[in-house]
Formats: sequence, structure tokens, C-alpha cells
Amino acid sequence: MKAFDYVIDSFKRGMVQLVRRPMYFLTMVIIPLFGCWMLLDLLDAGAIKNVPVGIIDLDNSELSRRLSRNLDAFQQVSIKHQYSSFNEAKHAVQSGDILGFYYIPKGLQEEALSGRKPLVSYYINYSYYAPASIQYKGYKTISLLANGGIIQTALRTVGLPQQTITASLQPYVAHSHMPANPWLNYSYYLNSSFVPCFFSLIILMVTAFTLGTELKSGLCRQWLERAGNNMVIALAGKLLPQTALFTTVGWFIQWMMYRVYGLPLNCNPWHMILAMPMLVMANQGFATLMFCFTPNFRFGSTLCTLMGMLSFSFCAFSLPEEALYPWVAAIGYIVPIKYYFLLTVDQAINGIDLYYSRIYYAALVVYVIVPLLLSWRIKHECQNPIYVP
Repeated sequence: MKAFDYVIDSFKRGMVQLVRRPMYFLTMVIIPLFGCWMLLDLLDAGAIKNVPVGIIDLDNSELSRRLSRNLDAFQQVSIKHQYSSFNEAKHAVQSGDILGFYYIPKGLQEEALSGRKPLVSYYINYSYYAPASIQYKGYKTISLLANGGIIQTALRTVGLPQQTITASLQPYVAHSHMPANPWLNYSYYLNSSFVPCFFSLIILMVTAFTLGTELKSGLCRQWLERAGNNMVIALAGKLLPQTALFTTVGWFIQWMMYRVYGLPLNCNPWHMILAMPMLVMANQGFATLMFCFTPNFRFGSTLCTLMGMLSFSFCAFSLPEEALYPWVAAIGYIVPIKYYFLLTVDQAINGIDLYYSRIYYAALVVYVIVPLLLSWRIKHECQNPIYVP
């Protein structure tokens, strides 16, 4: 039998196994599309607004009422309830009625005008990270503005002119310029990373299950024989049908991201269209590489799932890379989704010349080549299967 016949025979076997198990359609089509749609639709409005919060005003003075009005006017938070005690507000947070509250103690205005530095407090439920961050920003902004207002009143009382007061309180004015996301749209910088990372996690898990099932079921010898004892042909026949399906799903996800939900696409669309099959094959190659190191269903699947989940943090999707320990940031460069994310930043968001992103495309190709060079480890396991629960 010629090599081409082995390729066709192995490909047919992979197609039959893909079609016969409805679980593949569920995990490769339904779950990625539903999960990505949910992430995109959740932040479709852009910035998070009107986070429900409460306030405790024990001072009930002109200053405290002005603080309450300013906080309620802040676009990102909305005062839903006013409480008379700390325990009442705490119970409301625990029951989910509000996500935090602002505490104004009694005697705020009197102590502030007399220079005794009153203390205001705010309490935030960080179980919901994004709304909690919005609350913290609002509370801190209002507190700083109130502090500036108190100082301004005190300085005006002693007879200083307004120009001098303004120069003392604000010696310089800072302007923020965000050319890639001037609207501060949360969907643009969260979904540009979270959606591909979620999709990559699915690819890793399905590939790990596919390879692990062959080793665990005892059919690995038959799998290898159908490919003419060529492990590269066996892997290609097994994974290429999934590559085609995953790529199609990935292109549909890109269409949702850039056309339906309007995420930035400041490059030639073909740059990102080309990157999608490379991302799919790179993740399949990474999962295969894990099985080259640990040719065992349980160990290989666990390792792929672990690396896929940690990608959200190690690749600086949830935390900036500058805030990570150097060794943690270095781990992020092990997984292929990191290079796709850098591609997205360079091409889709910043729209720079393709020449400057060539290293990231090359990195995705490396993930396809390296496991093929180490495939003899899986071949040895297929020829001498030892079941390890």
C-alpha cells in the first residue's frame, strides 16, 4: 500500500470516529459558539454602567449630601438604597441586593472644616471583579473630589485667591489618550483575548481526549497499523478532520467578533483569517506535545486542561504582564494562544505592517512541527501499550 493510500485510510478512520460520536459535535461546535456568543453579548454595551450600590449617610450635612449626589451622578454606579446602619448595608451585600456601599460617618463636615481629617469608608464585594473595580474607581474619585472641595473651602476662608487655590490643588492637568480604544469599551480589550483563549481551551481538551482515547481504549495498535506504522500519518488522519471543523467554527467566531459585535479590525481581514487555522493547528500540536511527554490519557488531558486554564492569567489576559513575576510571565510564552493574542494586538487592534508580526506566525508554525519530531514517543506507546488508570 502506498503512502497516499495510508493517508486516505487514516483520514477516513478519523472522519468516521468524528461523525459517529455526537459528543464531538457538541464540544467542537455548540459549546464554542455558545460560549463565545455569551462572552461577546455580555459586554456588548461596552463599559459597565449602573452597578447597584448603597450609601450610609450618618452625617446628613451639606457636604455629605453633595457626596451622595456626586456619587449617584457617576455613570458607572447607581445608588439603589440608603441604609441607616453598617449591619443593614452589610446584610444587603451578603444577600446580593447591592455590590458595595459608601460609608459617611457622623460629624464629617464639622471635622473636615476644622482640619481633623475625617475618615470615610467604602466596602466592595470583590466576588464580582469587574463591577468591583468600577466601584473602587467611583468611590476613590468621589473621595478625592470631596477632599479637594474641603481644602478649597478652607483656603478660600483664609483669603487666598482662586488662581492660587487651583494651582495648589491641581498643579498640572493630565490627559489620557487611548488611540486603540478611545471609547474605553470593555468588550474591545476583554473579548479580544478571552474569546480566542476560551476557544483554544476547547481545542486543547478535545485533542487531548481524542489522543487519550486511542491510548486508553487499546485501539492504538490498530490506529497505527491503518497508517502504515507511520505516526505522522496517523496523527494527520486523526486530527485533520477536527482541524477543518475547528477552523470553520473559528472563522464563524471571528465573523461574530469583527462584523456582528464590531471589535476593532484595523488590518487586512486576511491576516486574521490566516491566523485562525494556524491557531487551531498550533493548539492541536501543543496537545500532541503534551502526550509526547506524558503518553497517558489522565496525565495528558489534565496537563492540557491545566495549561489552557492558566493561559487566562499567565498570558496576561486578566493581569498586565508588568504586574506578573518574571517566571510567571515567561510561562505564558509556552502556550500558543499567547502568540495569537500578540497577533491580534499588532494586526486587528493596532493595524501595523504584517512584517513586524512575522515572528508570531512563525511561532504558531513551530507548535505544529515540534510534536511531529517527537511523535516517536507516542508511536512507542502505541506499539507497547501499558494501561495506567
